[in-house]
Amino acid sequence: MNKSVLCIGATLVDELYFCVQQCIPNTSNPATKTTSIGGVISNIAQHLGLLQLQPSLLTALGSDADADYIIKNLNQKGITLNQSILADTSTGKYVSILHPDGSLVVAVCQDISSTYLTPTFLATKIDFIKTFDLVIIDTNIPAESIQWLIDFTKTHQQKLIIEPVSVIKGSKLVPLNLEGVFMITPNEDELTAIANIDATNETTLVESLFRRGVQQVWVRKGNQGSVMHSPTQSLTLGVPKIDIVDSTGAGDAALAGWVFGYLNKENETTCLQLAHTLALEVLQTKGAVVQTINCNNLYQIKNTYYNEHQ
Repeated sequence: MNKSVLCIGATLVDELYFCVQQCIPNTSNPATKTTSIGGVISNIAQHLGLLQLQPSLLTALGSDADADYIIKNLNQKGITLNQSILADTSTGKYVSILHPDGSLVVAVCQDISSTYLTPTFLATKIDFIKTFDLVIIDTNIPAESIQWLIDFTKTHQQKLIIEPVSVIKGSKLVPLNLEGVFMITPNEDELTAIANIDATNETTLVESLFRRGVQQVWVRKGNQGSVMHSPTQSLTLGVPKIDIVDSTGAGDAALAGWVFGYLNKENETTCLQLAHTLALEVLQTKGAVVQTINCNNLYQIKNTYYNEHQ
């Protein structure tokens, strides 16, 4: 294996509408709009590209101007898409409504990855997929494709990270065989849904995933930080208080920051610090990607949130 990381999942055009005043339901609300490239896995890939990890992205795009824009923009960030599928349809779209403080009111998503990123398609990319040390997937793809990738990466001794995306989409993992999964990255609600047992205690929920074969469970807790659980230890890291501009993509950024640290062989604490740092920066940015981030300034910013002795 000579490549670092492959990202598989949904790529969308993100349209974010920020209400001028606190959003009032059942009526028209004045708003401002931003447009960007999104989708959980593409948010992750964009940050990995900006951090010079040269990720590859396996995704589904339409045959339209949105697809042309996405390919051009992501290529400029060092992201390879030449194994992706270009379908005879429109590119997927995510539309969100947010309060002025950036907190989400509601969002809708039209996504084509569930239609086109099938096990049949993935099977045509076997020689490509098996060249990567690390594979990251989101749960926008079909459950059958998730299971195919779990089994494939286990067979080829690759590390697989699963980002659950949401409670509804993360629930696809409930009936699956998770044996060999390197890491799952749920928030607290997603953890409860994926574990799908009669329990509320975090330790009990996490241990149920270990019994199903998951090696690490990284539980995200918003302004309470996060906890990285392994069968032998749990590492907790808090976050400083900030003013949130936009909550979109914070979890995606955290995973990209962690992967950056992991691939650079940082220790577990530094990996979490880098993860939180990138998430904190996204929370203070309109949109899901900090376009100005790079390898050097990520470390510099980390040191403003976490000194070396924390």
